[in-house]
Amino acid sequence: MNPLSMSFDEQRDVNYLQFDPKTVVTDLQKAIPALDLVGLVHSRKWCCEMLQCITIGTASTEGGGGDELDDGINLNITARELGTSSSLYLMAKSYFDLREYTRCANHLRNCTSGYGFFLRLYALYLDGLKHRCDDFVDVFPDTASNQRQATTKASLDNTWLIRLRTELTTSEKTQPLNGYSCYVYALVLKRLGLLNEALPYFVRTVKAVPHLWSAWEDLVTLIDSEQKLHSLDLPKHWIRNVFYARCYVELHKPELCVYICKELTQIGFHNSTYILLLQAKAYETGAELQLARTCCEDARTIDPYNLDSMDIFSNILFVLEDYHALAGLAQKCIEIEKYRFETCIVVGNFYSIRNDHARAIQYFTRALRMNPDYPAAWILLGHEFVEGKNHAAAINAYREALDLNRRDHRAWYGLGETYEIIKMYNYALYYFKEAFALKPNDSRYSNALGEVYERTQKLHEAKKCYWPNYHVKKRQYDQACSYARKCLEFPEVKNAAKDILNKITGLREGQQQLKDKEFSQQQTSAPVLTAQSTIHEFDSSSTTTID
Repeated sequence: MNPLSMSFDEQRDVNYLQFDPKTVVTDLQKAIPALDLVGLVHSRKWCCEMLQCITIGTASTEGGGGDELDDGINLNITARELGTSSSLYLMAKSYFDLREYTRCANHLRNCTSGYGFFLRLYALYLDGLKHRCDDFVDVFPDTASNQRQATTKASLDNTWLIRLRTELTTSEKTQPLNGYSCYVYALVLKRLGLLNEALPYFVRTVKAVPHLWSAWEDLVTLIDSEQKLHSLDLPKHWIRNVFYARCYVELHKPELCVYICKELTQIGFHNSTYILLLQAKAYETGAELQLARTCCEDARTIDPYNLDSMDIFSNILFVLEDYHALAGLAQKCIEIEKYRFETCIVVGNFYSIRNDHARAIQYFTRALRMNPDYPAAWILLGHEFVEGKNHAAAINAYREALDLNRRDHRAWYGLGETYEIIKMYNYALYYFKEAFALKPNDSRYSNALGEVYERTQKLHEAKKCYWPNYHVKKRQYDQACSYARKCLEFPEVKNAAKDILNKITGLREGQQQLKDKEFSQQQTSAPVLTAQSTIHEFDSSSTTTID
């Protein structure tokens, strides 16, 4: 006799509720979308698991040969498009939502088409990225060797990407990939550095699924010229306008981005925080920092708990040297979400403006552990290493930024500035040239080039770079005014040109005052000499008396 068996009376005392399995299925079918609506993901996962089990179990007990019963969940998608049953897909999707990527992929291992195939591959892709971040060495990168140790290990292990590429290539030979699977293929190719091969798959994705905004954003990183942008065969969809605005910021055409943002605002997107923050980034690129600040503040008024792009807002406040505003922003970000990526950048900028570079490095490093693929964080880290005179680590940080985005002029300039500090002028010249080529209307880069040319005794080239500052130094104010007025035509250097014109006006007034003073001195030279002698004698006698 089984020692755990019970008598009939004991079984009756358990108070077990008898139920019809079909009723359970119906109940779970109603519960899953309701829980999804209110965001209770753990309860939703449990219900999906129970539904998947009971549909299979009911079929087995009824002699169905193990085939699943119809789970009755209407997803407005056919089973062929889904690639599996609704209950299995929803269960795997619940694991995906909870970031259990390997578990999700395992349950969809038999899916070779449809949405289930996409979800399995995308889960494997995100699992690879997750492990990459976990493998990012948990050391304080205060030396270049530690940084290389942290980044090289993560970049060399690409076996998971190669496996995904092989499976996607094989699958496409048998049947065309849908828009979502094309997106995964494009991500894999991009991560492997095959940018030219990734580009057409991103285009296929946005044509098949135009609302997949993440594909548009990934496509932005592959656009390196305005000509390439206009050559793309993109769908005639309203999202394309936002994509163009985003591209124009990266291509250093902020005025075009602002125009598109204003057009979108007029048709009804005036309360869109994304459009406002995109406009702020354009103004920041065009050196219109007060307008950029206004856009960021408007976005915070609309959605005060939104941390998206707050790192850009902190950069703006840092350049404006508004210590109190930056401190307030850092405090608010910590209250909202202390360990958010953007929060770490904001707090790092706060410590940087306080000249606490060790703490700033700590927070920028923490941000990079969360997202090592963000070039701006590497650049900020490089700046802090320069301030701490750790030039080798700074160079490595700037190079990491360039590996992620070759068109970021700040990384090129940072490298040039670092090599200039350590007096390697040929290297500095190369990197300053690259920065100037990306942003030719920025006087900082032309002046930096001029200084390096001057240090290397290439005075003719230096003269070309200094425009209008060169003429100000030579007191050639008419020529300097002429070049400064030309600079007013470019938004990127408009403020700098205004400063130069004001400086020239002040210098001319000073020259005139000096001439007037010299004229008056000529008229009263003897009395002045007497007065100066008297003051000198008074000072001398006073000193003697005190001694």
